[in-house]
Amino acid sequence: MKTFPINRKLTILISILGIPLVHGAKTKIKRGCSPSTSSAIDNPIGGHALVANPPTFSSASVPVAISTKIGPVRSDSISRTDSATSYPASSTASSAVNSSSQSHSSTMLNGEASVTASNLPSSSSGTASNNSITNSRVSGKAGIGWPVQEVDVAPIKQFFSADSAVSWWFNWNKNWNSPLVNSDGVKINAEFIPMIFGAEYLDNSVSFQDGINEMMGYNEPDLKGNGGVASYLEPSAAAEKWKTQIIQIRQQYSGIKVHSPVVASNKTWLVEFFKSICPDDSASNEWGDCQYKPDYLSLHLYNTDITYFRNTLSDTHRDFGLPVVLSEFACFQFSENRPTPSLEQVSKFMEEAMTWLDQQDWVVKYAWFGAARAAENLHDVYETNRLMDESGAITELGRQYMNGGKKI
Repeated sequence: MKTFPINRKLTILISILGIPLVHGAKTKIKRGCSPSTSSAIDNPIGGHALVANPPTFSSASVPVAISTKIGPVRSDSISRTDSATSYPASSTASSAVNSSSQSHSSTMLNGEASVTASNLPSSSSGTASNNSITNSRVSGKAGIGWPVQEVDVAPIKQFFSADSAVSWWFNWNKNWNSPLVNSDGVKINAEFIPMIFGAEYLDNSVSFQDGINEMMGYNEPDLKGNGGVASYLEPSAAAEKWKTQIIQIRQQYSGIKVHSPVVASNKTWLVEFFKSICPDDSASNEWGDCQYKPDYLSLHLYNTDITYFRNTLSDTHRDFGLPVVLSEFACFQFSENRPTPSLEQVSKFMEEAMTWLDQQDWVVKYAWFGAARAAENLHDVYETNRLMDESGAITELGRQYMNGGKKI
């Protein structure tokens, strides 16, 4: 992944504000979600899991030349907190993981296996037209992530037209009207949801966007040895910080909905976190009256098999007993043999995924990952997942996303 310099004045300003930065180039964690045609699992740790896509932390001494990556970043050097096995992988719909047989001892949120052509949605015939959006959904669930390293917020405004199904957005930070981005004169008719990227970000010098109703929790606190792409915390330590902070947040913002921390891959981390914040309750009673429980369980999932996608989300919802926000997903898999799905295959996956997500009353929100102009801001997610091209124009897939997943 390329890095590019940022001028000294902006670097100093960023450091003062305490806005997360990524130092140097990173490569992605190898993740995989597609089931293979074999039941064998090559790597028991599952080098592929719920995605991690973080902004990252600036150090006390910020170099003049740095990467401005504040969105998704992965690193092959990232280690796991344990060597647990992943969810069972399936090779066909009939052998896919299902809620009745799913193992609850699994600690990985994504399955691992090699990719075969049969795992990808089959291409459909016909060519999409350039017609305007005519079939937008009204579920209000679809959102979008816009990396701060894109600098200008104006391009994202296109996704929120009157007939668009896209209704909310985030940028891995506490606000979007900051010195890091050009937002002068831009008005976006959509809900912005801020994120507390790490535990130390709640009380830094950056203020929250005005009028917030929701807040995203820590981004991938389960990652060790991450080279700056996340802020690792043991689940018990994260829980102690969380208990203080969630009370503070709810006192300051009455009625706010708080998302759980989003793990990159380690379900055990999340299990231990919940046990630490609500030791006397469980998912079976939706964590009871525990004052520290989040309102929503936040997840990331990159996958090419729609059956596995549905089952993984259903099982994780069941295991934690909370409504789900899927804040990142796409038709891709971070594995040794990374898939190169065609536009038709991605389009089919999007339609099936969004249709299903809209039907689940326990899914609160979801956001496709693919809104970026610069190729490096896709962080190796295959180009056919793009919602926007390099010029800033919305792609055919982007129009489909705005149309509630229905191809135009």
